[in-house]
Amino acid sequence: MNSHLRDLYLRALASAAGSDESSKLRRASLQASAAEFGIASESEATSAVQLRLADINAPDNEVAAIEAGDFLQRIQKAVARLAKARRARLADVARLSQVDFESARLNMSAATSGSWVVQLKYAQDSERRVVPTFDTTWAELGLVELMRALPEDSNDDRSIESVTAASPVIRRAVWDLISDRQESSLSIQLDLVRFTGESLKSVITPAQAVSLRTRLDAVREEREIVRHRGRLDGLRTRRQIFYFETEAGREIHGYVDDSLMAAVKENLDREVDITLESFINRARSGRVTQRQYRLIEVAGHQSQLPVGEDTEDEF
Repeated sequence: MNSHLRDLYLRALASAAGSDESSKLRRASLQASAAEFGIASESEATSAVQLRLADINAPDNEVAAIEAGDFLQRIQKAVARLAKARRARLADVARLSQVDFESARLNMSAATSGSWVVQLKYAQDSERRVVPTFDTTWAELGLVELMRALPEDSNDDRSIESVTAASPVIRRAVWDLISDRQESSLSIQLDLVRFTGESLKSVITPAQAVSLRTRLDAVREEREIVRHRGRLDGLRTRRQIFYFETEAGREIHGYVDDSLMAAVKENLDREVDITLESFINRARSGRVTQRQYRLIEVAGHQSQLPVGEDTEDEF
């Protein structure tokens, strides 16, 4: 197979990342053409994400170069942080090294006004050829964890509420995107097309950024680990919320990270033993939330983001 032709195909396919109908049509057309010309389907092991940034107060929503560069650095930092947490099974990650960034590197493949297409880095052999594999990369794991924690659209208040129950590292990664932007008019949108065919979309509007900052600027108190036996009632995959009924009939819902999704789906409508992290959040204003829960173990499967205190480094 002509490697140059294949590279052109992969690049074109990456540029068609997105969940809109136009992107889906482009991908279908490219894949049909690849089959007609005999291009091997190694692209199935390639995932791509489209990053969009818009200034809602600027003509044509244009963004300044300095804002664009800052935005891309924030995305890379958040993804590297989450990837390191999953890789090393850490509750929180305050510092990142160059190795951490390289392990979750986001490779730019195309760019237009306010939009960048990123191909996820896959393993290479000694001759620097891409090794076809269906293993998920650390960069993809980090992206998925980040995107599931963010709102799906401008009206998604439930995701903003649920992120307060997420692990310290997820809350820190979200903070990476919105910190030091008190008066920002920038709107963020992320579209990920995974090699499995799954599509994810996340947004942060200026108003949502304000709400997220308020909710994340809180201290967790009265932390404890609790165990229950009962039935897993349901799962909201996109918002990462589980629903559980104890043997005594008490209903509990809370946050579940991506590393436990498969275990929860496998045990839906079954009697299982679960372990939860329980806490309340106290805002600077003194306002205290209701008790919240994060699932850390289900039917013997443990979260790859373990229980742990927030580090002393400030968000």
